[in-house]
Amino acid sequence: MRLEGKSAIITGGGSGIGLACAKRFSDEGAVVAIIGRRKNKLELAAKDIEGRVLPIAGDLTNNNDLDSLVSKTLHAFGKIDIVVNNGGLFAGAPLHETKDEDWNIIMNTNINSVFQLTKRVLPHMMKSKTGTFVHIASILGLVAAPGVAAYNVSKGALLQFSRSIAMEYGSLGIRSNAICPGLVKTDMTDNLMKDKELMLEWSKDYPIGRFGDPEDIANACLYLASDESSFVTGATLPVDGGFTAH
Repeated sequence: MRLEGKSAIITGGGSGIGLACAKRFSDEGAVVAIIGRRKNKLELAAKDIEGRVLPIAGDLTNNNDLDSLVSKTLHAFGKIDIVVNNGGLFAGAPLHETKDEDWNIIMNTNINSVFQLTKRVLPHMMKSKTGTFVHIASILGLVAAPGVAAYNVSKGALLQFSRSIAMEYGSLGIRSNAICPGLVKTDMTDNLMKDKELMLEWSKDYPIGRFGDPEDIANACLYLASDESSFVTGATLPVDGGFTAH
């Protein structure tokens, strides 16, 4: 049980990568708080997770909801050992056609909310002198794709944010690492992956010969959240079937 006695917050925990992480962490002994916007989906997810799970409906871009998330997690579990910043939004348009409000929505969801949650959790980790952040970024934080500039920038910023935490709080026993998934089969990518011709073309960029499953990312998160990675911080781990290897 690699996470026995640990308490975790997983954002976007009602489906996809977040739900896979919640299941994996619970299987390894952690108690888990999951947050997402849709209450019904969270409650269904909670029933699908073995072990102790706390579903909390909320909007990551609402600071009051983040206050409630931290407060409820501490009340239920007494501490916060792990935060998986997984919640995010993917959208795009040509840069010259990107509306200010659309740019801001991406930034508020993918990076500003991570900052707001992190600054709320850090004082509790500093007090206990232990804690681990795992940030779900993207291969598009490492390389750029056309038509999704706001997303590229938000995920690139998340990588630097992760390194900043590692540098500033490592001496207090707090670690921070990021994972860069390639294309993963989730609700967010479902419509995209229905384009079989496009998927056939894109698959040529994946040396391993397939796209990812949420469990592939959850396994990497488990490693970075566990004591097995106690000497790993400030790292960026591509989990992308080899996409960024060429």
